[in-house]
Amino acid sequence: MKNFGKNVNIKAKTQPNTSEKDIFITTIDLLDQCCKRSDQLTSEWGFNVSDYDESFYSIIESLLYIKYSEGKTDVILWWVYNRFDDKGKLMPIKFNDHINKTEEEVFVETPTDLWKFLKRVDKLDKK
Repeated sequence: MKNFGKNVNIKAKTQPNTSEKDIFITTIDLLDQCCKRSDQLTSEWGFNVSDYDESFYSIIESLLYIKYSEGKTDVILWWVYNRFDDKGKLMPIKFNDHINKTEEEVFVETPTDLWKFLKRVDKLDKK
């Protein structure tokens, strides 16, 4: 096994000391850009790449489920695919604080906002 991969030249796209937050934000931003580009190809050019892209999206979604659990992944995927209504208006997500028995509508505009929202969920889950 000592020669395994000796002819393979793989270079990481991120630095080894990059924070989980930075990797998350970059990854979600790229995923969002890919989805928008696919939608744009379909709407503007009539070129549907969904059959081609589906496997890649399935892989990404599976990795998100492994890393962030079902609940958080559902929030992430909602943000990527469904945060805008049919008219392009940003939709809020409800944050239910079961400890203080409050509910709040939160507008999650950016991947950074999404990270912060998931961290709020983490804090609530740890109580």
